[in-house]
Amino acid sequence: MGRARSYGVVTGVLVTATTAGCSLTPMPETPSLVTDIQTQGSYTHAPAVSSMRAEPNDWWKGVGGDELHGLVETLIEDSLTLQEARLQAIQAFEGTRLARSQRLPGVSAFGEVSAARTQTFGGDFSWSESYTTGVLADFNTDVFGGLRASQRAAELNARASALSVRVAEQREIALLARNWVSAVTLKRRLDLAERTAASFRATFELTDQRYGAGSASVSASDVQIAQQNLETALVDIPQIETDLASQFLLIDEQLARLPGESEANFVSAVLSVDDIARPIGTPAELLAQRPDVAAAELRYLAALEDVGAARSTLYPALSLSASLTFQADTPGEVFDWERHIASLANALTAPLFQGGALRSQVRLEQAQAEELATAFARTALAAVIDVELALVNLSGLQIQREGFLNALETAKLSNELSQGRYQQGLTSILAVLETQRSLNAAEQNLILTEQALANAQIDLFLSLGGDWSGEDGRSADLETLLFTDGE
Repeated sequence: MGRARSYGVVTGVLVTATTAGCSLTPMPETPSLVTDIQTQGSYTHAPAVSSMRAEPNDWWKGVGGDELHGLVETLIEDSLTLQEARLQAIQAFEGTRLARSQRLPGVSAFGEVSAARTQTFGGDFSWSESYTTGVLADFNTDVFGGLRASQRAAELNARASALSVRVAEQREIALLARNWVSAVTLKRRLDLAERTAASFRATFELTDQRYGAGSASVSASDVQIAQQNLETALVDIPQIETDLASQFLLIDEQLARLPGESEANFVSAVLSVDDIARPIGTPAELLAQRPDVAAAELRYLAALEDVGAARSTLYPALSLSASLTFQADTPGEVFDWERHIASLANALTAPLFQGGALRSQVRLEQAQAEELATAFARTALAAVIDVELALVNLSGLQIQREGFLNALETAKLSNELSQGRYQQGLTSILAVLETQRSLNAAEQNLILTEQALANAQIDLFLSLGGDWSGEDGRSADLETLLFTDGE
């Protein structure tokens, strides 16, 4: 699977690293529902035979070929939605640096120049100057690990934010693929509507010609019926054109393009729905590769660290401070070692009465951790349900498509026979129009079913998760930044 990351392994390492040596942070407990999913051997609706037609990082080529692939590359590069997601992840990463800095000593230098005007015993006034400089240092010893817990929580949340970028990428790529499929479908429907109108026009012209020639088998009513069917077919075209233009505008918005650019560059009207790939694994493998599930677990672990940080506030805090100061009457004597003043102090503070605020904060953090544990279980269950739904839809639509293909062949044959008999004067105009409508309906059903089939394929890949951005994607660069120190 190329560069697919096993997020479950990463999370397992984090569980060990973040809970070791910190007694105030609760031990994580995997929700029972997640454990049940991990023990499932297969999906309920898994096909008997599964295949992998394309690598997961370019699965969309199986739907739209190189044209859709080019749009996806533009999306990864220019999407404003993805840019926002990446910036949010970077903000979370900078939050880890802030949390880390709280554990380091704070050192500052200062300098001061003062002048004073004083009155002597004789009533005269004089000026005196004073020069002071020095260094101050302070350090929170973090005896009970509150700062360490806060730092670990920030790091876990940053990793969750990095995974959220991948979630956003997957959803945006799937949305783009659906929008593209809709555009292709509308273009196919437009082509069909124009062909249908041309067919009805030919029938109308033939009927009108035969009526004008005085054919006994054609009446004025037949001409009117043929004209009515032609006008009905022509009415559908403007609405389809409007819908197609609107669909292109949605693609423009998603790709951060100026209106009209996607429509101008659109060339394809073919969907690939034959030999659909079904890269099916097990539910346990799904939980390991779905970034939204891994992100939900990391947020739960971060909440446990917040509980540990809140608990630490119930205990005394020890801080150390030191200073080195030089003071003189002239600038040249400021750094005279004989004039230095050094101090070293420590302070122990313990909470006595806060109106119950500290314990309420602990209970609040515990409730939030329980909520995120539930969210973790819900996300895991939703991931499995997503796959099951995609498999059910995919199987049903493939069977339905086979039926519509057969119906289309029958409708084509019936239409050809009816047209031939009508030209020979052996059947009425009503029979011809009926077969034309049946052929149009069969083609419409097939087009819409293939659209649903392509969307079901998209849903399957989206539900299976994985690294879809490729090794050169921006999410890979962002993950490298967030999963290392980045100093």
